Amino acid sequence: MLENGYIFTKDSKRIFINPTLGCHSHCSYCYLPKFNFKEHKIISLQEILAFLKENKIEQNKDTLITLGCFCECWSVSVKERTIEIINYFLKQGNQVQVSTKKEIKEKDLEMILPNIQYKGQLIFFISCATISSQKEIEKNTSSIKERMNSFKTLKKHQIPAVLYIKPFLEQITSKDIEKYKEYITKYAIQDVVVGSIYTEEETKEKIHFSEKVNLYYKENQEEREMINALSSITHVERRSSDIMKKYQRKTIRTE
Repeated sequence: MLENGYIFTKDSKRIFINPTLGCHSHCSYCYLPKFNFKEHKIISLQEILAFLKENKIEQNKDTLITLGCFCECWSVSVKERTIEIINYFLKQGNQVQVSTKKEIKEKDLEMILPNIQYKGQLIFFISCATISSQKEIEKNTSSIKERMNSFKTLKKHQIPAVLYIKPFLEQITSKDIEKYKEYITKYAIQDVVVGSIYTEEETKEKIHFSEKVNLYYKENQEEREMINALSSITHVERRSSDIMKKYQRKTIRTE
């Protein structure tokens, strides 16, 4: 296991990268305060590559690159660096996943599109833990309308987009089942991940992107009901990595 806050990896299968540390979204369920980050600089691509080289991390084309566990990597101040990191790893042949609560706009994709080698090499996970309570619970994020518009933009360019219902908030997320269904149908969303909230209460599975704090996945009955309800109209998984596997080197782009 190797970790410096910005980068975390256990082996060559997956590398978690954070262009910066911390987030200004101030979501009510945020787990980042538990990590007590004291530094919030934007890390350079050169620093990332130097860390990987110095620690002899055997990255190859099969290594999954995951961006954004400890930050909102699509915020205005960080987006440019995030795109630089995405482009580097796309050119290396890696699959890249990006999680965000921000809108993905047409202009954001201009410098990325030429570097995508196959459909599913880059996948965006559009996070949405609540619909009706977004303004109260996810205060400084893009609106639900803006986030959902990302699905339209990404579909236009054949970039898979996943509805990331994570974390699942007990007695909150489940209230919006019918609203989620409406958006899934309206935007023809093909993949959904329903993910558990992180807790300090020990459970069977610990979070897999840090060793600094003991946080665990906490599933509840409402999640299972949500999964059953959505599975009738779309493909649902519990882990984002399962979605990435689904698209791994599926269709080579020739255009």
